[in-house]
Amino acid sequence: MKIEPDIKAKITLTGRELVKSGYRPAHLIGDYYTTGLHQYIGTDTVNKGEIVEGYVTFLSPEHYPNTLKVGDVVDFYEGSKLVGNITITEIYNEILKKKF
Repeated sequence: MKIEPDIKAKITLTGRELVKSGYRPAHLIGDYYTTGLHQYIGTDTVNKGEIVEGYVTFLSPEHYPNTLKVGDVVDFYEGSKLVGNITITEIYNEILKKKF
């Protein structure tokens, strides 16, 4: 089964030493936490302090429609611990696009 990404982003890891493609942290979109599946481009791992490009597929985006735009920065967490952030560079899922 192929999983289609919702967005493409620059992904920054700040609060953990290492993560691998397939990582599923909680992303804070507005006031809603949602799991997002990370798939990194050109590498299988991200080390603390690195910035890589990657794709993120969110769980149940229909619960937070019209919330994202290119350039938005979204923090991601493991429980209450801030682990990093994503800066959105492309949005593929139309339901997520913020309406102006």
